[in-house]
Amino acid sequence: MHTTRLITALAFLAGGLAGTPLLHAEPAALAAADPSRVTPKLMKKCAKCHYESGVSDDPEVPHLAGQRASYMYKQLQDFKADARDGGRMNKTAKKLSDEQMADLSVLYAGKALPAEDGVSAPAAPSLVTTGDAARGIESCASCHGDDGRGKLDQYDAPAIAGGPMLYFETMMTAFRDGDRSNDADGVMGKAAKGLSDAEIGELARYYLALGGRNPIPE
Repeated sequence: MHTTRLITALAFLAGGLAGTPLLHAEPAALAAADPSRVTPKLMKKCAKCHYESGVSDDPEVPHLAGQRASYMYKQLQDFKADARDGGRMNKTAKKLSDEQMADLSVLYAGKALPAEDGVSAPAAPSLVTTGDAARGIESCASCHGDDGRGKLDQYDAPAIAGGPMLYFETMMTAFRDGDRSNDADGVMGKAAKGLSDAEIGELARYYLALGGRNPIPE
């Protein structure tokens, strides 16, 4: 019995269990992150778009408050490597060290995205709860959680609850159309490929309300 378990464990560590991807190990810089090292100058630069609170007032700019630190760190790395098109973010990320990226990621992850009064989440669309097997779409909740706050499972899925609708729609459309492809194993590209504009809009409205947020005026 012990031998069997050992062989199974070794096979998993080698990535040999039916091709199941291994979880990404936490980068050393993120494990050693210290938000207190973020300088006022660096904070001011980030705050131009994301504010010190991490809560944006621009429908095209994502909230960073409450986002997963590991996800933010990866996105900064991707911007720096031009693996993701983020406009000014690519230029900004190229000026950041791994340590600065990690410190900023942990700092913003420690901030809460506040709920707003009078917001109640509608019933979850079937794409959220069960997906669509006919189109090969797994449920959104399987990666992003029932609360939409993301989780680390097979993939490091970001928090999407409460995010600006326009940003959500823009990113989902980019995944669907192949304009964004920095998702691990192309998982989001596959999930979004068969979605209509109406379905993306429905998901955007649902997740905005799930995070207790009102739409940001465009």
